[in-house]
Amino acid sequence: MRILIVEDEAVIRKGIIKLLENSHIAITGIEEAKNGEEALAAVSRTKPDLIITDIQMAVMDGLDLIENIRRSHAEIELIVLTGHADFHYIQRALRNQVADYLLKPITQEGLNEVLSKTLLKDPAKWTSRMDNDTIREMSGAAAGLAKDVLAENRGEMRRRLDSWFGFCRGKGYSWTELKRIMGHFELLFRSELYLVLKEYPQDSSLDSQRPAASAHELQSYWEHYLEQLIASVAEKRSPRNKRVVDDAIRQMEAQYGDKELNLQALADRSGVSSAYMSKMFREIMGRPITQYLNELRLEKARLMLLEQPEIKIAAVADECGFNDYPYFSKVFKKHYGISPLEYKEKN
Repeated sequence: MRILIVEDEAVIRKGIIKLLENSHIAITGIEEAKNGEEALAAVSRTKPDLIITDIQMAVMDGLDLIENIRRSHAEIELIVLTGHADFHYIQRALRNQVADYLLKPITQEGLNEVLSKTLLKDPAKWTSRMDNDTIREMSGAAAGLAKDVLAENRGEMRRRLDSWFGFCRGKGYSWTELKRIMGHFELLFRSELYLVLKEYPQDSSLDSQRPAASAHELQSYWEHYLEQLIASVAEKRSPRNKRVVDDAIRQMEAQYGDKELNLQALADRSGVSSAYMSKMFREIMGRPITQYLNELRLEKARLMLLEQPEIKIAAVADECGFNDYPYFSKVFKKHYGISPLEYKEKN
């Protein structure tokens, strides 16, 4: 990813560069400009993928710069920096389809989250040389592996990783193509993981494992890398809180088809209050328990549609704990970008 920083204060520009270098995003180049006019010249010269721009600058301010860029470079992602918590600035920027905004002073956590959201908003934009099937499969596998790491589910992690590499083998990708694809895959995975963990484990890295000589070696290296991440997550969790959450996850895996299964039922079965269950689950898993259950049901439904082509969609919805078919169809399409019927016919 090529990034252009537009900010009139040199100290702030250097600070942003340092934060970018410490982020989890793969960056191929960083350019600087101190006002909108310099930025337009840099855009023509370097064609950045992303621009991070201040709002108030001399010569040409950030809002005028954004409007200029949108007229001729609709593909560039834009993030706005502002020290003004003023809705009118943000409103004008949002009208020009900026990806997000950051209030000064900028923190590592805030920048990482905005970068991750920008990357995951449209994965196809960063993987444009791949076909739609690969992009969709990659996005699902990356998101699923992030959840597996968070849930410390080694068995599901290995199954999902094997399924992803199996998909790539089925596509007949060459070794060169696979290495390029896995570079995109890592970018999406790390972004997904950051959004659920709100940090990236510093003691786990894939860098030393990259000189793989074959697809089999690369898969083995990824499995080891994910094992490291799971171990890192496990070390940070309280044993009692983890036990409560693990118990809830086991119950959901076993009884996801039960329409009566909800937060209160899970709390009752674990012998804790619903408030405690909700708090612990969100702290450990990085998401509400209701969201986790809904995503689990959707994934089970997707696998059922894939593995049982003869089954009726209404029956899938019923067996996976959804109360009615229209609601199931709506949330399935929102989550996977394709309706259950379309997914079934396609596969």
